[in-house]
Amino acid sequence: METMVRKLQQKYKKAREDMLKWDELQSRLLSLFKSATSIINRLEVLAEAKNYGVLRSISGIREALLGKQMETLEMIFRSMRETMKEFHGIVLSLEKIARDAWQLVKGGSAQTSKQMKVQIGLWPNLAYCLDGLRSIYEMHQSEYILKLSVVSSLTWKCSTTDAAAFGQLLVDQPNIPKDEVQAIYDIIFAEEIWTNACLCSNCEGKTDCERLETISQACTKLSEDNE
Repeated sequence: METMVRKLQQKYKKAREDMLKWDELQSRLLSLFKSATSIINRLEVLAEAKNYGVLRSISGIREALLGKQMETLEMIFRSMRETMKEFHGIVLSLEKIARDAWQLVKGGSAQTSKQMKVQIGLWPNLAYCLDGLRSIYEMHQSEYILKLSVVSSLTWKCSTTDAAAFGQLLVDQPNIPKDEVQAIYDIIFAEEIWTNACLCSNCEGKTDCERLETISQACTKLSEDNE
């Protein structure tokens, strides 16, 4: 069992790499979104002839400025769509990791439902390992669908209020609760975390002690749930 769990831990490390790439794309998307909303807000001002003052005497200035802003906005929209394709690539990768993990466990020696839930010490059981990867994939899939909807809904006609609401949704990433993801990793790597802590002369402050206690309680609850 320990050998199989270690193989599954490698899947989690690969998933972590994908999530780091996701965070990089998140930063890029937020930057692009901010630029897009700035232009959208500017278009409303540029559309009003009264806002040009003495510049109104310059023939075609309003059309020229609006045209340039629309051109820039379309370039940003294109970059956002390309970024969404990269998000989708990560979702597909996480799905493959979860699927490969399932095949790794099911394709090896036959495991009964009871064996899948056997937990030894701080090692997570096989069922939890598979469920955790599946949950991480589903979180990111749901968030991708939300992001795609937001990006598709953002147009030059959006009001300032709508744009702000869309932006907050992107920032919040409601479908990927960080605490839940971290809790999964804490249980998957509980034995490693505990061992590393024991190698230290003492815990580095109260926070480390509290984390170890939380992990221990989570592992105990997982074991009790499987009885």
